Amino acid sequence: MKTGINALVLDLDGTLIDSVPQVHMTMNQGLKQIGRRALSLNETKNLIGEGATATIEKALKLTGRAGTSEQVAEFLQKYLSDYATNPASHTVIYPGVIETLETLDACGVLMGLCTNKPQAATLPVLKALDLERFFCAVTCGDSVPYRKPDGRHVTLTLERMGASLRSAAMVGDSETDIAAAHDAEIISIAVSYGYCHAPVAELCADAVIDTFSDLIPTLQRITKKVKTA
Repeated sequence: MKTGINALVLDLDGTLIDSVPQVHMTMNQGLKQIGRRALSLNETKNLIGEGATATIEKALKLTGRAGTSEQVAEFLQKYLSDYATNPASHTVIYPGVIETLETLDACGVLMGLCTNKPQAATLPVLKALDLERFFCAVTCGDSVPYRKPDGRHVTLTLERMGASLRSAAMVGDSETDIAAAHDAEIISIAVSYGYCHAPVAELCADAVIDTFSDLIPTLQRITKKVKTA
C-alpha cells in the first residue's frame, strides 16, 4: 500500500471513537451532585469539541446559571476523576478504525493523536480501548501550549512524531480539526459521522470520508492528484 503520506495526525472523539454516551453519563453524574438537571444525549453532543473546560462551562450555563471560574475548576476536577475511573464503559470504536490503523501501522505510517481532550481523560481511554499502541505521540488540550484550531497543536504533534509536514495529513471530524490542518498547511480529511456543528462540506477539507475504512483509498487518491497537479 502506497499513499505518499508518511505521517497521520488523528483526532480522537468523533473520529476514532464515539464517546458522547460516556461524556453524557459522566457529565450528568456531576450535574446531579450539584442539583442541576440532566443533559439530553443530543445536548451533550452539541457541547463537545473545544475541550472539557469549555464543555463544562456550556453545561453549567445550559442547566442554570453560568459557573464561576472556581466552580468550573471544581467541577472539572471531579469530572476528570470520574472519567478516568470509568473511561470507556459507554464508548465505542467506530467501524473500520482498528483494521485501518493496523494496516497503516504495518506499512510504516507514523501516527499521532492530537486532541483537545484533557490528558487525564485521554490516556485512560486509549489504554482501555487498546488504541495507545498505534501512536508514537499523543498531545492533549492541556499537555501542550496550543490547542486546535491553532495549527501549532498539529505541528507540535508532528514534531514529537519525528515527522515532516510535507508528507503529513490530518484526519478529524470538526471545525477545529480542519481549521488546525489548514493553519498547519497540511492535507485535511474530514469524517462525516462525527460531532461537527456545521455541514461537513463547508469545512473545505481536501476530502470527506463517510467511514474510516475509506481513509486509505482516499489518501491514495489525494496524493495522486497532488503529484499530477
